[in-house]
Amino acid sequence: METVPLRCPSCDTEVTENAFFCSNCGRSLKARPESVSVGRQVFIYLVSFFLAPLGLVFAWKYLKMSDVKSKRIGFTVIALTVLAVIAVFLTAKTFLQMTYGNIMMINSLLY
Repeated sequence: METVPLRCPSCDTEVTENAFFCSNCGRSLKARPESVSVGRQVFIYLVSFFLAPLGLVFAWKYLKMSDVKSKRIGFTVIALTVLAVIAVFLTAKTFLQMTYGNIMMINSLLY
C-alpha cells in the first residue's frame, strides 16, 4: 500500500506528517501540543495551588489532549485546585472564629 505525501495547503510543498509548519512558506499546519516537561508541570501545579481558579484553565487544556500523561496532569491540576480552595475556606473559617469568637466571648463576659 502506497502512502500519499502530505502537501501544504498554501504553497503545495510536500511536508512530513509530523510537521507543525511548512518548511517553505511557514504556514502553520497543525497546533503544537502543550508541553509536559517537568518544569512546566511544576509551574502549572504552583499556579493551581496558589492561584486556584487560574489552575482550571490549565486543567481544561490538558484534559482535552489525547495522551495519558496530559490527562494525568489535568486531573492533578483539578485536585490541587480543589485542595487549595478547601485550604482557603478552612483558613478563613479558623481566622474568623479566632477573631470574632474572642469578641463574642468578651461581650458575654461584659453583659
